[in-house]
Amino acid sequence: MCGIVGVFDQMESHKGRLLLARLLATMEARGPDGEGMFVEDNIIMGMRRLAVIDVEGGGQPLLSRDRQVVAFQNGEIYNHVDLRHELERGGAVFRTASDTEVLAYGYDYWGIDGLLARLDGMYAIAILDRRSKVLHLARDRFGEKPLYFSADTNKFAYSSNTKALVLLPWVDVDIDGGSLDRYLALHYVPGRRTILRGVQRVLPGERVAVCMRSLKICREQYYIPAVSPIEPMDSRVLLERIESAVTSRLVADVPVGVFLSGGVDSSIIAALAAKHHPAIDTFSMGFKEAGYDESANAEVVARAIGSSHHHFTFDEAAFQELLPAVVENLDEPIGDQALLPTYWLCREAKRHVTVVLSGEGADELFAGYEYYRSMIPHRSGLSWLKDWIGGRRSVARPRHLCGNPWPVTPSGFPLVLDSEGRRQLIGAPVHEPDPWEEQLCASLARSKNSLQSATLADILTWLPDDLLVKLDRMAMANSLEGRAPFLSPALVDAAIRLPEDRRMTARQSKVALREVAALLLPRDIAERKKHGFILPMATWLQQWLRRVGRLQDYFDLRRIKQFDADSAVRLVEREMASGRPNERLLFSLVMLAEWHHSFFRRLTSTGS
Repeated sequence: MCGIVGVFDQMESHKGRLLLARLLATMEARGPDGEGMFVEDNIIMGMRRLAVIDVEGGGQPLLSRDRQVVAFQNGEIYNHVDLRHELERGGAVFRTASDTEVLAYGYDYWGIDGLLARLDGMYAIAILDRRSKVLHLARDRFGEKPLYFSADTNKFAYSSNTKALVLLPWVDVDIDGGSLDRYLALHYVPGRRTILRGVQRVLPGERVAVCMRSLKICREQYYIPAVSPIEPMDSRVLLERIESAVTSRLVADVPVGVFLSGGVDSSIIAALAAKHHPAIDTFSMGFKEAGYDESANAEVVARAIGSSHHHFTFDEAAFQELLPAVVENLDEPIGDQALLPTYWLCREAKRHVTVVLSGEGADELFAGYEYYRSMIPHRSGLSWLKDWIGGRRSVARPRHLCGNPWPVTPSGFPLVLDSEGRRQLIGAPVHEPDPWEEQLCASLARSKNSLQSATLADILTWLPDDLLVKLDRMAMANSLEGRAPFLSPALVDAAIRLPEDRRMTARQSKVALREVAALLLPRDIAERKKHGFILPMATWLQQWLRRVGRLQDYFDLRRIKQFDADSAVRLVEREMASGRPNERLLFSLVMLAEWHHSFFRRLTSTGS
C-alpha cells in the first residue's frame, strides 16, 4: 500500500529528483514507512510506502531479472503467492516476498494483458518497459485504488492523487463545467473526467499505455463485468466464495481488523474473519442521538463471534473538528455525509491495526438499496414504473446519468439537484460528447433485467467514485489500509449474475446474502432491514453555516467561474429556514465551498 507518482518531461537528472521528492511529499500519509525512486533519461517514477507485505524487503521499485521491467504499485495483490509459484515453475527467481516483484516478473512472462487477467487485488500499477520505452498504467477492476493522469504536448504525468499533479505548472487546474454539473447532480464527479479540466482518471478495469517516444496514449478496458448467463448459486457455495474472499484479504504481515456496523454485510465479514483470526479486532461507530445509533447491533455480533470490539461515539463536536481535516484529504469535492465518521473510525482503528476489512460493494452486488425495489416486477404485473406512475407522473426509463425526465440516475439513485436547480446555480453547462457515458449506457443496455441494470449502474459510478473514494481517502489519511472482500472478482461475477429473485423481491433485499448470514449469525441480525449510515446532520450543518460568517463571502467561489454565489446563498437560506432542510444538498454545497477554499489556498501557497 502506498502512493505512486511519475512524470515524463525534459529535465536534468538532479532537477528530476528534486521534483520527485516534492511530488512524493504530497502523499506521505499514504506511505509513512519510506519511499523509492527511479530516475532515467526523461522519466522520473516514485512511491511512498505503507509496509504491509514483506515489511523489510518490499520497498519499490522492483525489477525483473534482466532489470528491463520496472514496477511500482499502490495496493495489494491477494493471489500473489499463487502467481509467484507459477512464475517460479517457469524459471523466475525472486529476491523478495513482495507482491510488487510478482508484477515485474509477471509482466515479463505474460505481457500486460496476461498479467492483468490473472490478478485478484486492489491496485494502481505503473510498469515501465525499458526495452520498448512504453509506460503501462492500470487500475483494479472496481476502482478501489485511485490513479490520475495529465498530458500535454510533450509531457505526461500520473499520480495516486491530484495534489501532486497540480504542482506541475503545465497542468490545467481550471474547473471543468460538465464535471461541476455532475457534482451538483450526484454529490460526486463520476467517470473519466475530474473536477479539474487538466486531470483525468484511469477508469476501474482500464489500462493505459504511453509511448515514451511519441507520447501517444492508448486506453483499453481490460475488464467489463459479466452480465450473463444468469445463474443461481446455492447458499453454501456462495458462503464458500465469500469466505475465500475474506481469508485472502486477511493476509498481511501487520495487524488486521474489521469495520463492524452490525448490519448484514459487515457482520458476515467479521464472523468469517473471526473464524480464521480468533479475537480479531472489530470497530464500530455510534451516535449520541438514539434514533441514529446502531452500535448495540454491532456489540451483539461482536459477542457472538468473540471479537475484541472497540466502539466510538461521533457527535457534533467531532463534526466541527474534523470537517477541515477531511476536506484536506480529498482530491475532489465529495458530498457524502459519512466521510467524517469514516475518518474518525479510521483514525481510532489505526491505534490498533494497520489493515481493516470493510463491507463496501455488498449493497450494489446483492441489491441492498431500497430504491432498487422500483426496478423489480410487482405482483400486479406492472413494471418498476408503477411507483412513478402512482405519483401521477408517467416517464420513460432513465437512460442518462443525470439528464432524465425524473431526477434519478439509471439505478434509481435520487439526484441532489434536478436540471433546473443546477441551472440556477451554474447556468446552462455545455455538455460535450462524453465517450465514458456512452460506454456506461452501452454496458447497461447489455443487462438481462432491470434490477441487474440498476445495480450495474451503481457498480460503475456510485461505488468507485463515491464509496470507494471515501474508504480509500479516509483510511489513507490515517495511514490505514482498507480492504473490501465483497469485491473479489469471482464473487462479483457470481453476484451480478444471480437471478432477480435471489437478489431482491418486493418484500426482501439481499435475499441470497441473508441466507448466507443465517448460516453464520444470530437470526435477528441476518433478518435486519438495511438502516444505512444516517447522521443527525441538519442541526450540525446549520451550526456550521452560522459559524462560517457571511454566507455571501463563504460561497464566493472565485476559481469556479460558472458558480453563482447569490443563487447559492438564496438556496441555502431557504433550506435553513425550512422545517426539513435537504441535508444532502446543504452538505454537498458546504463540501464544494470547503474544497474550493482548501484546494486553491494550497495551490496559491505552493506557487502553482
